[in-house]
Amino acid sequence: MKKNIAFHLPILAALFINTSLFGWAAFESGNPIYRAVTPFSFIVSLLVFITGLIPALIRPQANHTLIACFSIFFSFFLSVPFEFSDLPVIHPGSPLVLFLNPYLIARLLQAAILLPMALHVSARFPRVTGTPARAVAAGYVLSAILLFAFFASRSAWQRVALILLLFVWFTFVILFFIRNLLQAARDPNPENYLDAQRARIVGISLFIAEVPLWIRPLTLALGLDVFSYNLLLLFQLFIPIGIAYAVMRHDLFGIDRALRRTLVYGFASLLLLTFYLFLTTSLTSLFADSLTSRPLAPVISLFVAAILFDPTRRLIQTWLDKWLYPDRLKFESAIQSMQYLLARANRRDEIVNLLNDVFPNQIGAEWGALKLFPEPDVPPPHTAPAWNTRLVAGSVTVGGYWLGPRQAGPQYEGDEVKRLHALAGQAALALAYANAYESLYELNRNLESRVKEQTERAVADEKSIAAYEERQRIARDLHDSVTQQMFGLHLMARGLKASAPEGFKEKLAELESLASGTLKEMRLMLDQLRDASGEEKVDFAESVRAECEAFSNRSGPEGGALLSVTLEMPRVVILPKNISNEAAWILREALQNVVKHSGGRTVIVSVKVDSFLHASIADDGAGFDVHAAPAGHYGLRGMRERALALGGGLTVDSEIGRGTILSYKIPLPR
Repeated sequence: MKKNIAFHLPILAALFINTSLFGWAAFESGNPIYRAVTPFSFIVSLLVFITGLIPALIRPQANHTLIACFSIFFSFFLSVPFEFSDLPVIHPGSPLVLFLNPYLIARLLQAAILLPMALHVSARFPRVTGTPARAVAAGYVLSAILLFAFFASRSAWQRVALILLLFVWFTFVILFFIRNLLQAARDPNPENYLDAQRARIVGISLFIAEVPLWIRPLTLALGLDVFSYNLLLLFQLFIPIGIAYAVMRHDLFGIDRALRRTLVYGFASLLLLTFYLFLTTSLTSLFADSLTSRPLAPVISLFVAAILFDPTRRLIQTWLDKWLYPDRLKFESAIQSMQYLLARANRRDEIVNLLNDVFPNQIGAEWGALKLFPEPDVPPPHTAPAWNTRLVAGSVTVGGYWLGPRQAGPQYEGDEVKRLHALAGQAALALAYANAYESLYELNRNLESRVKEQTERAVADEKSIAAYEERQRIARDLHDSVTQQMFGLHLMARGLKASAPEGFKEKLAELESLASGTLKEMRLMLDQLRDASGEEKVDFAESVRAECEAFSNRSGPEGGALLSVTLEMPRVVILPKNISNEAAWILREALQNVVKHSGGRTVIVSVKVDSFLHASIADDGAGFDVHAAPAGHYGLRGMRERALALGGGLTVDSEIGRGTILSYKIPLPR
């Protein structure tokens, strides 16, 4: 309310200034205002006055107040005609103001205010330009200085010079106004298309109206009476006509809907009043003829008319609302639809789509923007929201919501704002529910993942336990059967060697050594089977030396050592027990292959350690074709499978007559 009063005070001040000026002029000249004003000038002035005043009354804004003040000064300026015969006889030596008619003085004062006010309006209409406020204030000061210098001028050359300056100032203001309108009219930005259309219409109207207003002072200064004041007034009609067209066609000032509703509601109210009077009169006449008591006729007729009036009013009101307020009905339908959709939405992206896209389209808003926490609670850049609120669920702020203006023009009214706030509360609850639902869904999904992981781990543990138990069973069976038999064979060979003839002792000693070696291998295998964890650390170098010594200490068929082994490796190689056992098994199998198949007796065993365990066994035997290995031999295959099982690999490099190099590598844990 206080804001509207602040907008209306300048309008009241402009009315007071102009009425005071014309009151003073009428008093000083002795010519009443109703005689100075012609009917045609009064009609034109009234149209200009109403055209500028309506936007400020319907939609109070600073720009509309400025336009209303300008229209008040301009309408008073046009109301009193000025013809060539009204020019005073001027004598040099005295101030010019002494020779001027009071009405002419009032008009010159109004013109001095109108020129900088036109500059002020053009700096803000149809949109704000870069003209600084100091330049506008300087325009008011310049206009006042030129006018008072003109009033005080005493010589002819002073008056001529000041008239030329005033005319140049007038020309500059008109050109500045037209230039700003042309810039707005030629704006290619699609977002400013409507402003460009308005600027074209207003610019054309002002150009047609102001060109005669610019030409007439020239004709009067040259002493020519070729441009009558009524013709000038006729051209001024283009201003209210152009602005009225821009209001109705392109919603200039944003008052199209309100103006149409005001006019139609006024006409409808007049029709209802006429209908009520006609109904009352007709019923009074009807009852007066049929009733014996004439005083009862008006009472009965008023009573019946009152009963019929309310249904008629509601019927007309419903029809007018459908015709004049389609946006309100559209808004109500959109609110109900959104309430239904929000009540069933359980996903955040679905609610965001409803508020950002669906709802603005349903109510005809230019845009909608939902910002959810932790996004900044600010509207989108380069936008002018028409309504906004925070979405609060309980005591928690979920985010902020902004709506742009309606494309049709009308602002959100009081009851619509209440419905929007209620809808925002429902949207906040829906978002809080969606957040809780998504959190629960994510928790459930994580729980499912954890249950699956635990289940897989339990199954793996069960498999590991089953494998461990199976290895223990095999180890027991081997210990109870094969190991005992080998031990018995070893003892038998030793006993026979003691009582055998000399020719058999060497063979029995070899059999005893073979049984002893086999028993050692069996015990090593049993240790591997019983070791389920593989986490114990052992010295692989010791296992390599033991394997090589076992073959070096055995005699070959031709006499001498079975194998002559050269070791190239570090003194200590600490490895996990499972890797050490597998690598030793591969080494032992490779040495056995040298004895069985190569025919060589010299072997070089090389071991290196970095992030891998590298081992190679090179012999001087006959070699073989690696691409044509004989069928039924699975030694190489077993070695390769053991290396692959530990993530490593095995390669064989051999040619017939050149010996064989078997290499394997196994990755080591960090």
